[in-house]
Amino acid sequence: MSEEIENEKREEAAEHEIEGRGNNITTERQETQVKEQEAEAPYSIFTSKQKKWIAGLLTISAFFSPFSSTVYLPALQPIQRELKISTTEVNLSLTTYLIFQAIAPTLTGGLSDSLGRRPVFLITFIIYIGANIGLALQNSLPALLVLRMLQSGGSSGTVAIGFGTLADFTTSGERGAYMGAVNAFPLSSPALGPVIGGAIAEAAGWRWIFWFLVIFAGVTLVLLVLGLPETNRKVVGNGSIPPPRLNRAVLNKLVSPSASQSAEAPAKIKRRKRDMIPNPLGSIMIILNKDVFLILLVMSIYYAAFYAVMASLPQLFSQIYGYNELQVGLCFLAFGTGGILGSIVNGKIVDRDFHATAKKYGITVDRKKLEDMTKFPLEEARLKSIWWAMSLVIASVISYGWCLHTKPHVAAPLVLQLIIGGCMISVVNVLSVFLIDLYPNAPATATAAGNLMRCMFGAVSSAVINLMLTNIGIGWTFTFWGLICLLCYPLLFIELRYGQGWRLARFEALVKKQEEQKQKDANSKA
Repeated sequence: MSEEIENEKREEAAEHEIEGRGNNITTERQETQVKEQEAEAPYSIFTSKQKKWIAGLLTISAFFSPFSSTVYLPALQPIQRELKISTTEVNLSLTTYLIFQAIAPTLTGGLSDSLGRRPVFLITFIIYIGANIGLALQNSLPALLVLRMLQSGGSSGTVAIGFGTLADFTTSGERGAYMGAVNAFPLSSPALGPVIGGAIAEAAGWRWIFWFLVIFAGVTLVLLVLGLPETNRKVVGNGSIPPPRLNRAVLNKLVSPSASQSAEAPAKIKRRKRDMIPNPLGSIMIILNKDVFLILLVMSIYYAAFYAVMASLPQLFSQIYGYNELQVGLCFLAFGTGGILGSIVNGKIVDRDFHATAKKYGITVDRKKLEDMTKFPLEEARLKSIWWAMSLVIASVISYGWCLHTKPHVAAPLVLQLIIGGCMISVVNVLSVFLIDLYPNAPATATAAGNLMRCMFGAVSSAVINLMLTNIGIGWTFTFWGLICLLCYPLLFIELRYGQGWRLARFEALVKKQEEQKQKDANSKA
Protein backbone atom coordinates (compact mmCIF):
# COMPACT_ATOMS: atom_id res chain seq x y z
CA MET A 1 0.00 0.00 0.00
CA SER A 2 2.78 2.38 0.89
CA GLU A 3 4.40 1.79 -2.50
CA GLU A 4 1.09 2.51 -4.30
CA ILE A 5 0.66 5.76 -2.31
CA GLU A 6 4.22 6.81 -3.11
CA ASN A 7 3.64 6.02 -6.82
CA GLU A 8 0.47 8.14 -6.81
CA LYS A 9 2.37 11.02 -5.16
CA ARG A 10 5.11 10.79 -7.76
CA GLU A 11 2.52 10.85 -10.58
CA GLU A 12 0.78 13.88 -9.02
CA ALA A 13 4.13 15.65 -8.58
CA ALA A 14 5.00 14.95 -12.21
CA GLU A 15 1.62 16.30 -13.34
CA HIS A 16 2.15 19.45 -11.25
CA GLU A 17 5.64 19.87 -12.66
CA ILE A 18 4.36 19.56 -16.25
CA GLU A 19 1.55 21.99 -15.45
CA GLY A 20 4.03 24.39 -13.81
CA ARG A 21 6.27 24.22 -16.84
CA GLY A 22 3.26 24.96 -19.02
CA ASN A 23 2.37 27.96 -16.87
CA ASN A 24 5.95 29.15 -16.97
CA ILE A 25 6.01 28.82 -20.75
CA THR A 26 2.73 30.76 -20.97
CA THR A 27 4.10 33.48 -18.67
CA GLU A 28 7.32 33.67 -20.66
CA ARG A 29 5.31 33.95 -23.88
CA GLN A 30 3.20 36.74 -22.39
CA GLU A 31 6.33 38.60 -21.23
CA THR A 32 7.88 38.12 -24.67
CA GLN A 33 4.72 39.50 -26.33
CA VAL A 34 4.78 42.55 -24.05
CA LYS A 35 8.44 43.17 -24.84
CA GLU A 36 7.76 42.79 -28.57
CA GLN A 37 4.88 45.27 -28.35
CA GLU A 38 7.11 47.72 -26.46
CA ALA A 39 9.84 47.28 -29.06
CA GLU A 40 7.39 47.93 -31.92
CA ALA A 41 5.77 50.95 -30.25
CA PRO A 42 7.45 54.35 -30.67
CA TYR A 43 9.26 55.74 -27.64
CA SER A 44 6.85 58.67 -27.58
CA ILE A 45 3.63 59.34 -29.51
CA PHE A 46 3.69 63.06 -28.79
CA THR A 47 3.61 64.85 -32.14
CA SER A 48 6.39 67.17 -33.27
CA LYS A 49 4.21 70.23 -32.60
CA GLN A 50 3.31 68.97 -29.14
CA LYS A 51 6.99 68.35 -28.35
CA LYS A 52 7.91 71.87 -29.44
CA TRP A 53 5.07 73.33 -27.36
CA ILE A 54 6.23 71.45 -24.25
CA ALA A 55 9.84 72.46 -24.93
CA GLY A 56 8.71 76.10 -25.16
CA LEU A 57 6.98 75.90 -21.78
CA LEU A 58 10.06 74.26 -20.26
CA THR A 59 12.29 77.01 -21.65
CA ILE A 60 10.21 79.74 -20.01
CA SER A 61 9.92 77.79 -16.74
CA ALA A 62 13.65 77.10 -16.45
CA PHE A 63 14.35 80.82 -16.91
CA PHE A 64 13.27 81.75 -13.38
CA SER A 65 15.92 80.02 -11.27
CA PRO A 66 19.09 81.65 -12.69
CA PHE A 67 17.24 84.91 -13.45
CA SER A 68 15.99 85.31 -9.87
CA SER A 69 19.57 85.00 -8.64
CA THR A 70 20.96 87.92 -10.65
CA VAL A 71 17.92 90.22 -11.08
CA TYR A 72 18.17 90.71 -7.32
CA LEU A 73 21.75 92.07 -7.40
CA PRO A 74 20.85 95.73 -8.13
CA ALA A 75 18.50 95.65 -5.10
CA LEU A 76 21.21 94.75 -2.57
CA GLN A 77 22.25 98.28 -1.62
CA PRO A 78 18.69 99.75 -1.53
CA ILE A 79 17.53 96.83 0.65
CA GLN A 80 20.53 97.29 2.93
CA ARG A 81 19.70 100.98 3.42
CA GLU A 82 15.95 100.48 3.92
CA LEU A 83 16.25 97.54 6.33
CA LYS A 84 19.24 99.15 8.09
CA ILE A 85 21.38 96.02 7.94
CA SER A 86 25.10 95.44 7.22
CA THR A 87 26.68 94.35 3.94
CA THR A 88 27.45 90.93 5.45
CA GLU A 89 23.82 90.48 6.49
CA VAL A 90 22.36 91.43 3.12
CA ASN A 91 24.88 89.14 1.39
CA LEU A 92 23.49 86.26 3.47
CA SER A 93 20.42 86.43 1.25
CA LEU A 94 22.68 85.52 -1.70
CA THR A 95 24.22 82.60 0.20
CA THR A 96 20.89 81.18 1.34
CA TYR A 97 19.57 81.37 -2.21
CA LEU A 98 22.56 79.44 -3.60
CA ILE A 99 22.33 76.78 -0.89
CA PHE A 100 18.65 76.08 -1.55
CA GLN A 101 19.28 76.28 -5.30
CA ALA A 102 21.57 73.28 -4.81
CA ILE A 103 19.42 71.32 -2.35
CA ALA A 104 15.80 71.86 -3.46
CA PRO A 105 16.02 69.98 -6.81
CA THR A 106 17.12 66.80 -5.00
CA LEU A 107 13.60 66.68 -3.52
CA THR A 108 11.50 68.08 -6.37
CA GLY A 109 13.37 66.02 -8.98
CA GLY A 110 12.68 62.79 -7.09
CA LEU A 111 9.05 63.79 -6.55
CA SER A 112 8.52 64.41 -10.26
CA ASP A 113 10.14 61.06 -11.14
CA SER A 114 7.74 59.32 -8.74
CA LEU A 115 4.44 61.25 -8.90
CA GLY A 116 4.56 62.96 -12.28
CA ARG A 117 6.00 66.13 -13.75
CA ARG A 118 2.90 68.30 -13.93
CA PRO A 119 1.69 68.41 -10.28
CA VAL A 120 5.22 69.03 -8.94
CA PHE A 121 5.78 71.73 -11.56
CA LEU A 122 2.62 73.56 -10.47
CA ILE A 123 3.44 73.27 -6.76
CA THR A 124 6.94 74.73 -7.24
CA PHE A 125 5.52 77.71 -9.16
CA ILE A 126 2.90 78.40 -6.49
CA ILE A 127 5.64 78.40 -3.83
CA TYR A 128 7.77 80.70 -5.99
CA ILE A 129 4.97 83.21 -6.56
CA GLY A 130 4.07 83.25 -2.86
CA ALA A 131 7.71 83.86 -1.92
CA ASN A 132 7.98 86.80 -4.32
CA ILE A 133 4.83 88.40 -2.93
CA GLY A 134 6.34 88.07 0.55
CA LEU A 135 9.67 89.55 -0.61
CA ALA A 136 7.90 92.57 -2.08
CA LEU A 137 6.15 93.21 1.25
CA GLN A 138 8.74 92.17 3.89
CA ASN A 139 10.55 94.63 6.18
CA SER A 140 13.04 92.56 8.21
CA LEU A 141 16.20 90.51 7.76
CA PRO A 142 14.72 87.19 9.04
CA ALA A 143 11.79 87.52 6.62
CA LEU A 144 14.19 88.36 3.78
CA LEU A 145 16.33 85.27 4.42
CA VAL A 146 13.42 82.83 4.82
CA LEU A 147 11.58 84.14 1.77
CA ARG A 148 14.74 83.99 -0.35
CA MET A 149 15.04 80.32 0.64
CA LEU A 150 11.46 79.69 -0.47
CA GLN A 151 12.01 81.67 -3.66
CA SER A 152 15.06 79.57 -4.47
CA GLY A 153 13.32 76.31 -3.56
CA GLY A 154 10.35 77.13 -5.78
CA SER A 155 12.33 78.23 -8.84
CA SER A 156 15.33 75.87 -8.78
CA GLY A 157 13.21 72.72 -8.96
CA THR A 158 11.96 73.69 -12.42
CA VAL A 159 15.37 72.98 -14.03
CA ALA A 160 15.58 69.35 -12.87
CA ILE A 161 11.90 68.72 -13.64
CA GLY A 162 12.30 70.35 -17.05
CA PHE A 163 15.20 68.13 -18.12
CA GLY A 164 13.31 65.12 -16.76
CA THR A 165 10.33 66.09 -18.90
CA LEU A 166 12.52 66.36 -21.99
CA ALA A 167 13.91 62.88 -21.36
CA ASP A 168 10.35 61.53 -21.20
CA PHE A 169 9.65 62.14 -24.88
CA THR A 170 13.08 62.43 -26.56
CA THR A 171 15.40 59.60 -27.52
CA SER A 172 19.17 59.70 -27.18
CA GLY A 173 19.43 60.47 -30.90
CA GLU A 174 17.41 63.72 -30.70
CA ARG A 175 17.92 64.82 -27.10
CA GLY A 176 20.88 67.11 -27.75
CA ALA A 177 19.01 69.52 -30.03
CA TYR A 178 16.04 69.79 -27.64
CA MET A 179 18.24 70.34 -24.59
CA GLY A 180 20.30 72.91 -26.47
CA ALA A 181 17.18 74.87 -27.40
CA VAL A 182 15.64 74.65 -23.92
CA ASN A 183 18.92 75.69 -22.29
CA ALA A 184 19.50 78.70 -24.53
CA PHE A 185 17.00 81.12 -22.94
CA PRO A 186 17.67 80.18 -19.28
CA LEU A 187 21.43 80.40 -19.79
CA SER A 188 21.04 83.99 -20.97
CA SER A 189 19.08 84.94 -17.86
CA PRO A 190 22.08 85.56 -15.55
CA ALA A 191 23.21 88.19 -18.07
CA LEU A 192 19.75 89.75 -18.47
CA GLY A 193 19.04 89.79 -14.72
CA PRO A 194 21.27 92.71 -13.68
CA VAL A 195 20.13 94.81 -16.65
CA ILE A 196 16.40 94.31 -16.03
CA GLY A 197 16.76 94.45 -12.25
CA GLY A 198 18.75 97.68 -12.42
CA ALA A 199 16.25 99.32 -14.77
CA ILE A 200 13.27 98.37 -12.57
CA ALA A 201 14.98 99.41 -9.33
CA GLU A 202 15.92 102.79 -10.78
CA ALA A 203 12.51 103.48 -12.31
CA ALA A 204 10.10 102.09 -9.71
CA GLY A 205 12.06 100.96 -6.62
CA TRP A 206 13.53 97.60 -5.57
CA ARG A 207 10.20 96.12 -4.42
CA TRP A 208 8.94 96.21 -7.99
CA ILE A 209 11.64 93.70 -8.96
CA PHE A 210 9.66 91.10 -7.00
CA TRP A 211 6.28 92.33 -8.27
CA PHE A 212 7.70 91.92 -11.80
CA LEU A 213 8.62 88.31 -10.95
CA VAL A 214 5.11 87.73 -9.52
CA ILE A 215 3.49 88.94 -12.77
CA PHE A 216 5.90 87.03 -15.03
CA ALA A 217 5.60 83.81 -13.00
CA GLY A 218 1.81 84.21 -12.73
CA VAL A 219 1.43 84.32 -16.52
CA THR A 220 3.72 81.28 -16.81
CA LEU A 221 1.67 79.39 -14.20
CA VAL A 222 -1.52 80.03 -16.19
CA LEU A 223 0.17 78.61 -19.30
CA LEU A 224 1.29 75.54 -17.34
CA VAL A 225 -2.17 74.95 -15.87
CA LEU A 226 -3.79 75.22 -19.29
CA GLY A 227 -1.26 73.53 -21.52
CA LEU A 228 1.43 71.44 -19.78
CA PRO A 229 0.60 67.74 -20.33
CA GLU A 230 1.86 64.93 -18.14
CA THR A 231 4.86 63.20 -19.74
CA ASN A 232 6.26 61.01 -16.94
CA ARG A 233 6.62 57.54 -18.44
CA LYS A 234 5.68 55.92 -15.13
CA VAL A 235 2.31 57.68 -15.41
CA VAL A 236 1.46 57.94 -19.14
CA GLY A 237 3.93 55.52 -20.75
CA ASN A 238 4.84 56.81 -24.20
CA GLY A 239 1.88 59.19 -24.05
CA SER A 240 -0.78 56.62 -24.95
CA ILE A 241 -2.08 56.16 -21.37
CA PRO A 242 -4.65 58.71 -20.12
CA PRO A 243 -3.20 60.54 -17.09
CA PRO A 244 -5.00 60.68 -13.71
CA ARG A 245 -7.19 63.72 -13.11
CA LEU A 246 -4.57 65.56 -11.03
CA ASN A 247 -1.99 65.11 -13.81
CA ARG A 248 -4.30 66.30 -16.59
CA ALA A 249 -3.95 69.71 -18.30
CA VAL A 250 -7.03 71.88 -18.75
CA LEU A 251 -6.50 71.77 -22.52
CA ASN A 252 -5.40 68.13 -22.39
CA LYS A 253 -7.01 67.17 -25.71
CA LEU A 254 -4.96 69.78 -27.54
CA VAL A 255 -1.56 69.23 -25.93
CA SER A 256 -1.60 65.45 -25.29
CA PRO A 257 -1.65 62.68 -27.88
CA SER A 258 -4.91 60.81 -28.29
CA ALA A 259 -5.04 57.09 -27.60
CA SER A 260 -5.76 56.51 -31.29
CA GLN A 261 -2.23 57.67 -32.10
CA SER A 262 -0.87 54.49 -30.53
CA ALA A 263 -1.31 51.06 -32.07
CA GLU A 264 -2.16 49.57 -28.71
CA ALA A 265 -2.85 51.73 -25.67
CA PRO A 266 -2.67 49.91 -22.34
CA ALA A 267 -5.29 50.88 -19.79
CA LYS A 268 -2.87 51.81 -17.04
CA ILE A 269 0.56 51.21 -15.61
CA LYS A 270 0.73 49.17 -12.44
CA ARG A 271 3.03 50.78 -9.91
CA ARG A 272 4.04 49.47 -6.53
CA LYS A 273 3.45 51.89 -3.67
CA ARG A 274 7.12 51.86 -2.69
CA ASP A 275 8.02 53.03 -6.22
CA MET A 276 5.81 56.12 -5.73
CA ILE A 277 7.67 57.27 -2.61
CA PRO A 278 10.49 59.65 -3.60
CA ASN A 279 13.90 59.16 -2.09
CA PRO A 280 15.53 62.54 -1.33
CA LEU A 281 18.90 60.77 -1.06
CA GLY A 282 18.59 59.41 -4.59
CA SER A 283 20.60 62.26 -6.09
CA ILE A 284 23.42 61.74 -3.61
CA MET A 285 23.49 58.00 -4.33
CA ILE A 286 23.80 58.76 -8.06
CA ILE A 287 26.86 60.93 -7.41
CA LEU A 288 28.63 57.99 -5.72
CA ASN A 289 28.87 56.04 -9.00
CA LYS A 290 32.38 56.30 -10.46
CA ASP A 291 31.41 57.34 -14.00
CA VAL A 292 28.78 59.81 -12.82
CA PHE A 293 31.17 61.33 -10.29
CA LEU A 294 33.80 61.99 -12.97
CA ILE A 295 31.24 63.65 -15.26
CA LEU A 296 29.82 65.81 -12.48
CA LEU A 297 33.30 66.74 -11.21
CA VAL A 298 34.31 68.03 -14.65
CA MET A 299 31.00 69.85 -15.07
CA SER A 300 31.29 71.44 -11.62
CA ILE A 301 34.90 72.58 -12.13
CA TYR A 302 33.97 74.33 -15.38
CA TYR A 303 30.89 75.81 -13.78
CA ALA A 304 33.02 77.12 -10.89
CA ALA A 305 35.38 78.80 -13.37
CA PHE A 306 32.37 80.34 -15.13
CA TYR A 307 31.01 81.68 -11.84
CA ALA A 308 34.44 83.11 -10.97
CA VAL A 309 34.42 85.14 -14.19
CA MET A 310 30.79 86.21 -13.73
CA ALA A 311 31.07 87.13 -10.03
CA SER A 312 34.20 89.22 -10.54
CA LEU A 313 32.85 91.24 -13.47
CA PRO A 314 31.09 94.04 -11.50
CA GLN A 315 34.13 94.77 -9.34
CA LEU A 316 36.71 94.57 -12.16
CA PHE A 317 34.81 96.62 -14.72
CA SER A 318 33.96 99.26 -12.13
CA GLN A 319 37.62 99.58 -11.11
CA ILE A 320 39.22 99.32 -14.57
CA TYR A 321 36.69 101.19 -16.73
CA GLY A 322 34.82 103.25 -14.14
CA TYR A 323 31.44 101.82 -15.20
CA ASN A 324 28.23 102.43 -13.25
CA GLU A 325 25.73 99.68 -12.39
CA LEU A 326 23.78 99.97 -15.66
CA GLN A 327 26.94 99.84 -17.78
CA VAL A 328 28.23 96.85 -15.82
CA GLY A 329 24.87 95.13 -16.30
CA LEU A 330 25.08 95.64 -20.07
CA CYS A 331 28.50 93.94 -20.09
CA PHE A 332 26.82 90.71 -18.95
CA LEU A 333 25.05 90.56 -22.32
CA ALA A 334 28.24 89.19 -23.89
CA PHE A 335 27.95 86.08 -21.70
CA GLY A 336 24.26 85.77 -22.53
CA THR A 337 24.79 86.06 -26.29
CA GLY A 338 27.58 83.51 -26.23
CA GLY A 339 25.50 81.16 -24.10
CA ILE A 340 22.52 81.27 -26.48
CA LEU A 341 24.61 80.70 -29.60
CA GLY A 342 26.73 78.01 -27.97
CA SER A 343 23.74 76.13 -26.59
CA ILE A 344 21.82 76.00 -29.87
CA VAL A 345 24.81 75.08 -32.05
CA ASN A 346 26.18 72.56 -29.57
CA GLY A 347 22.81 70.81 -29.28
CA LYS A 348 22.91 69.96 -32.99
CA ILE A 349 26.55 68.87 -32.74
CA VAL A 350 25.70 66.48 -29.87
CA ASP A 351 23.03 64.75 -31.99
CA ARG A 352 25.35 64.64 -35.01
CA ASP A 353 28.07 62.97 -32.93
CA PHE A 354 25.60 60.36 -31.65
CA HIS A 355 24.53 59.33 -35.15
CA ALA A 356 28.11 59.45 -36.47
CA THR A 357 29.20 57.04 -33.72
CA ALA A 358 26.25 54.75 -34.44
CA LYS A 359 27.18 54.70 -38.12
CA LYS A 360 30.84 53.97 -37.27
CA TYR A 361 29.87 50.81 -35.36
CA GLY A 362 27.10 49.79 -37.77
CA ILE A 363 24.32 50.43 -35.26
CA THR A 364 20.90 51.36 -36.61
CA VAL A 365 19.31 54.21 -34.67
CA ASP A 366 15.63 55.14 -34.88
CA ARG A 367 14.76 58.64 -33.66
CA LYS A 368 11.26 57.41 -32.77
CA LYS A 369 12.47 54.66 -30.46
CA LEU A 370 14.78 54.53 -27.47
CA GLU A 371 17.55 52.13 -28.37
CA ASP A 372 19.21 49.75 -25.93
CA MET A 373 22.11 51.88 -24.71
CA THR A 374 23.74 49.23 -22.52
CA LYS A 375 26.21 48.20 -25.22
CA PHE A 376 26.20 51.43 -27.21
CA PRO A 377 29.50 53.39 -26.96
CA LEU A 378 27.84 56.35 -25.25
CA GLU A 379 31.12 57.60 -23.83
CA GLU A 380 32.65 57.98 -27.27
CA ALA A 381 29.50 59.50 -28.76
CA ARG A 382 28.95 62.12 -26.06
CA LEU A 383 32.57 63.15 -25.55
CA LYS A 384 33.44 63.24 -29.25
CA SER A 385 33.33 67.05 -29.66
CA ILE A 386 33.75 68.26 -26.09
CA TRP A 387 37.52 68.65 -26.35
CA TRP A 388 37.50 71.73 -28.60
CA ALA A 389 35.02 73.50 -26.31
CA MET A 390 37.12 72.66 -23.23
CA SER A 391 40.28 73.92 -24.93
CA LEU A 392 38.68 77.21 -25.96
CA VAL A 393 37.43 77.76 -22.41
CA ILE A 394 40.91 77.26 -20.97
CA ALA A 395 42.55 79.53 -23.55
CA SER A 396 39.92 82.28 -23.25
CA VAL A 397 39.78 82.27 -19.43
CA ILE A 398 43.56 82.65 -19.11
CA SER A 399 43.60 85.29 -21.87
CA TYR A 400 40.73 87.13 -20.16
CA GLY A 401 42.74 87.52 -16.96
CA TRP A 402 45.87 88.89 -18.62
CA CYS A 403 43.76 91.01 -20.95
CA LEU A 404 42.14 92.82 -18.00
CA HIS A 405 45.56 93.05 -16.35
CA THR A 406 46.76 95.24 -19.28
CA LYS A 407 43.53 97.34 -19.23
CA PRO A 408 42.83 97.38 -23.00
CA HIS A 409 39.77 98.70 -24.84
CA VAL A 410 36.61 97.14 -23.39
CA ALA A 411 35.87 95.34 -26.68
CA ALA A 412 38.71 92.85 -26.03
CA PRO A 413 37.42 91.39 -22.72
CA LEU A 414 33.83 91.44 -24.05
CA VAL A 415 34.82 89.29 -27.04
CA LEU A 416 36.54 86.88 -24.66
CA GLN A 417 33.39 86.83 -22.50
CA LEU A 418 31.39 85.85 -25.58
CA ILE A 419 33.74 82.92 -26.24
CA ILE A 420 33.79 81.88 -22.58
CA GLY A 421 29.98 81.95 -22.40
CA GLY A 422 29.46 79.95 -25.59
CA CYS A 423 32.12 77.29 -24.97
CA MET A 424 31.43 76.93 -21.25
CA ILE A 425 27.74 76.28 -21.93
CA SER A 426 28.71 73.77 -24.63
CA VAL A 427 30.74 71.77 -22.09
CA VAL A 428 27.89 71.83 -19.54
CA ASN A 429 25.32 70.88 -22.21
CA VAL A 430 27.28 67.85 -23.42
CA LEU A 431 27.77 66.51 -19.91
CA SER A 432 24.11 67.19 -18.98
CA VAL A 433 22.87 65.14 -21.96
CA PHE A 434 25.36 62.40 -21.09
CA LEU A 435 24.13 62.34 -17.49
CA ILE A 436 20.52 61.84 -18.55
CA ASP A 437 21.59 59.05 -20.93
CA LEU A 438 23.11 57.24 -17.95
CA TYR A 439 19.86 57.48 -15.95
CA PRO A 440 16.94 57.49 -18.44
CA ASN A 441 14.53 56.07 -15.82
CA ALA A 442 15.19 58.87 -13.32
CA PRO A 443 16.30 61.86 -15.42
CA ALA A 444 15.06 64.54 -13.00
CA THR A 445 16.87 62.91 -10.08
CA ALA A 446 20.06 62.67 -12.16
CA THR A 447 19.78 66.33 -13.18
CA ALA A 448 19.24 67.28 -9.54
CA ALA A 449 22.47 65.45 -8.66
CA GLY A 450 24.31 67.53 -11.24
CA ASN A 451 22.68 70.70 -9.98
CA LEU A 452 23.65 69.91 -6.37
CA MET A 453 27.34 69.44 -7.09
CA ARG A 454 27.52 72.25 -9.65
CA CYS A 455 25.92 74.88 -7.41
CA MET A 456 28.15 73.96 -4.48
CA PHE A 457 31.24 74.47 -6.60
CA GLY A 458 29.81 77.73 -7.97
CA ALA A 459 29.10 79.01 -4.46
CA VAL A 460 32.68 78.29 -3.38
CA SER A 461 34.23 79.97 -6.43
CA SER A 462 32.08 83.11 -6.07
CA ALA A 463 33.04 83.26 -2.38
CA VAL A 464 36.82 83.08 -2.93
CA ILE A 465 37.22 85.06 -6.16
CA ASN A 466 37.61 88.48 -4.51
CA LEU A 467 40.19 87.07 -2.09
CA MET A 468 42.16 85.61 -5.02
CA LEU A 469 42.05 88.87 -6.98
CA THR A 470 43.34 90.80 -3.97
CA ASN A 471 46.18 88.41 -3.14
CA ILE A 472 47.53 87.13 -6.47
CA GLY A 473 46.20 89.62 -9.02
CA ILE A 474 43.86 89.42 -12.01
CA GLY A 475 46.13 87.59 -14.44
CA TRP A 476 47.23 84.81 -12.09
CA THR A 477 43.70 84.38 -10.68
CA PHE A 478 42.25 83.43 -14.05
CA THR A 479 45.39 81.48 -14.97
CA PHE A 480 44.65 79.37 -11.88
CA TRP A 481 41.08 78.71 -13.05
CA GLY A 482 42.29 77.85 -16.54
CA LEU A 483 44.80 75.34 -15.17
CA ILE A 484 42.13 73.81 -12.91
CA CYS A 485 39.99 73.27 -16.03
CA LEU A 486 43.04 71.71 -17.74
CA LEU A 487 43.06 68.98 -15.07
CA CYS A 488 39.68 67.80 -16.40
CA TYR A 489 41.30 66.28 -19.51
CA PRO A 490 42.68 63.17 -17.73
CA LEU A 491 39.39 62.79 -15.84
CA LEU A 492 37.43 62.53 -19.08
CA PHE A 493 40.06 60.23 -20.61
CA ILE A 494 39.49 57.89 -17.66
CA GLU A 495 35.73 58.09 -18.30
CA LEU A 496 36.28 57.38 -22.00
CA ARG A 497 38.45 54.36 -21.19
CA TYR A 498 36.53 52.74 -18.34
CA GLY A 499 33.07 54.35 -18.35
CA GLN A 500 31.30 51.74 -20.48
CA GLY A 501 32.56 48.92 -18.27
CA TRP A 502 31.35 50.70 -15.14
CA ARG A 503 28.01 51.38 -16.81
CA LEU A 504 27.54 47.72 -17.83
CA ALA A 505 28.45 46.52 -14.34
CA ARG A 506 25.88 48.87 -12.82
CA PHE A 507 23.24 47.70 -15.29
CA GLU A 508 23.93 44.04 -14.54
CA ALA A 509 23.74 44.71 -10.80
CA LEU A 510 20.40 46.47 -11.31
CA VAL A 511 18.99 43.57 -13.32
CA LYS A 512 20.12 41.12 -10.64
CA LYS A 513 18.50 43.25 -7.95
CA GLN A 514 15.24 43.42 -9.90
CA GLU A 515 15.23 39.63 -10.37
CA GLU A 516 15.81 39.12 -6.64
CA GLN A 517 12.95 41.52 -5.87
CA LYS A 518 10.64 39.65 -8.25
CA GLN A 519 11.57 36.39 -6.53
CA LYS A 520 10.81 37.92 -3.13
CA ASP A 521 7.45 39.20 -4.38
CA ALA A 522 6.62 35.75 -5.81
CA ASN A 523 7.58 34.03 -2.55
CA SER A 524 5.51 36.46 -0.48
CA LYS A 525 2.45 35.81 -2.69
CA ALA A 526 2.98 32.08 -2.40
